Amino acid sequence: MIASGGLLLLLDQWSKRMVQVHVGGRCIRWGPVLRIRRGTNRKEIYNRSSTRAALVLAWFTALVSAIALQGSGAWFQGRVALLGLGLALGGAAGNLLDILRRRYIIDFIDLRWWPVFNLADVAIVAGLVVALWPQI
Repeated sequence: MIASGGLLLLLDQWSKRMVQVHVGGRCIRWGPVLRIRRGTNRKEIYNRSSTRAALVLAWFTALVSAIALQGSGAWFQGRVALLGLGLALGGAAGNLLDILRRRYIIDFIDLRWWPVFNLADVAIVAGLVVALWPQI
């Protein structure tokens, strides 16, 4: 869980940095559907220190809860579930780090029919699906 989460956090921050440095205000088209363009998710609430503190507390609560559930044997017993959980927590940490450092989240994946998002968003959703998928 720690390895997958840490690796995802590094990949997320690296990809956001590459978009900032190499894409800037341009739009790079990859086929008929995918575009890479720098966007920002700016919300006034991210400027409030109380909101940032609450988000950090929520992230740590999720981490501690996941560890407790895994330790109790109730949830997240398989390697795949732990991998998914690590991806979700790493993705959440990536977006949280953006909020703490910049007061906004960098987004860059544009499918043209969905709001612009980033690798952290993909990891959160996919990681939770994998972690909570019934293990057969």
